[in-house]
Amino acid sequence: MSDYTLYTVDTAPTEARPTFQAMQEERGFVSNVYAVYGGVPHALTAFAGLTAGFSEGSLDPVEREIIQLTVSVHNQCRYCVAGHTAYAEEAGLAQEDIIALRESRPLADPKLETLRRFAEKLAARRGRDSVAEYEAFLKTGYSHLQAFEVFLGVANKTLSNMTANLLQLPLDDAFVPFAWAPEKQSDTQAD
Repeated sequence: MSDYTLYTVDTAPTEARPTFQAMQEERGFVSNVYAVYGGVPHALTAFAGLTAGFSEGSLDPVEREIIQLTVSVHNQCRYCVAGHTAYAEEAGLAQEDIIALRESRPLADPKLETLRRFAEKLAARRGRDSVAEYEAFLKTGYSHLQAFEVFLGVANKTLSNMTANLLQLPLDDAFVPFAWAPEKQSDTQAD
């Protein structure tokens, strides 16, 4: 699908430019999943706010990347899996854990595996039939309030996955070394 525009700092509407400039300064580029929202500044503001809210919680960068990679793999988002592989490396997630997440396999650390399973179940079932994973999440030392952070991460990543999947966004140059494709394509996911 190519009937969209990837806005830049120079081509975005005035209202979108501060967000784009901040991304440019922080990352060195405006990622395509943001660039496509540039033409709708209120949507860009909402998306950026959701992302910022998720990053400001008590979950550490590794835990946040586990959530984002888990949801992106579940949603078979080539763009977001590549991007969050890069960010997971930057956050210090071990290579064996990154590989396991990209292959939708369990993590060796029991607490992080509980987080992965909880995020995956939320993505798959949208909160339904997730009590066992929620209780396990709490038993490993996470709090009820941190569950809301996981909800926020799952929602944020679902939004960017839908955007990237529908529009078939091209990988940013920074993400190309982390390209990923699902082992098998499926049009249906468990409800």
